[in-house]
Amino acid sequence: MDRVIANAVEGGAREVLMISGERPGSMPHIARELTRRGYRDFWEMAKRVAERCRQAGLFPHGNFGRMTEDEFMGLRPAFVSMGLMLESVVNEPGMSPEKRAEGRISGLEAAGRARIPFTSGILVGWGESQSSRLQSLRVLSDLHDNYGHLQEILIQRYVPNEGSRWPAGLPPRLEEYQEMILAWKEWAPGVAVQIPPNLEPRWEALLPWMDDLGGISWARDEVNPTRPWAKLEQYEKACIRAGRKLMERLPVYASHQSADWLDPIWEKVVQKFYRKVEA
Repeated sequence: MDRVIANAVEGGAREVLMISGERPGSMPHIARELTRRGYRDFWEMAKRVAERCRQAGLFPHGNFGRMTEDEFMGLRPAFVSMGLMLESVVNEPGMSPEKRAEGRISGLEAAGRARIPFTSGILVGWGESQSSRLQSLRVLSDLHDNYGHLQEILIQRYVPNEGSRWPAGLPPRLEEYQEMILAWKEWAPGVAVQIPPNLEPRWEALLPWMDDLGGISWARDEVNPTRPWAKLEQYEKACIRAGRKLMERLPVYASHQSADWLDPIWEKVVQKFYRKVEA
């Protein structure tokens, strides 16, 4: 852990994305390893890693699948933000149980009640219809209306990795992307739209409508290891061509930098960052 954190600091990283599968502590081999390392459960380990990141000047963002409100509250002081993809409200035949919409929506509601600055989104290009994409975005906007916790949503293109059971379908057409983004801006004004550029080759054509390129790193994308990011300069030049300016942000947006959303351990350091950016 210390070596990875040191490499991140040396490389100029700001955010640390911590991810896992669903309910990792329930898997016997992981439970045994946690016990061997002296942790009561997975959440204690995640808090410890996040605390080490904070001490090194990094900002941890956690995505650990479906969680309860109590679990979110337990991790809230350690993480500056968290996330859980909705993916889709359509439960397709053969879909893994952990991907089903009911559990994802329950997790998003729990995060809202726990007042967690949150990221969610939908997965596109796996065989879904445009109407289902819009339906999924509408569910997310309704959740945000209730809790106000969404900082951004991803419209994330599905890229199957080696061994993936679900094949890729046709990606949205550019006009379908535009329809989704404009609908979202009407339903949830002020909540940013992110399209990861290493997953969508046509990202530059979408710059006039979207708000965020997400995390860009010299390291590989651990979730999509076959899709590297371009050099930062390439993104900066593309934004200029589109009349935009690429700016740094933290994993917690300026919209959620107040005490309503952040533990005291994070509030001042986040506000200091955004004061500097705005100066």
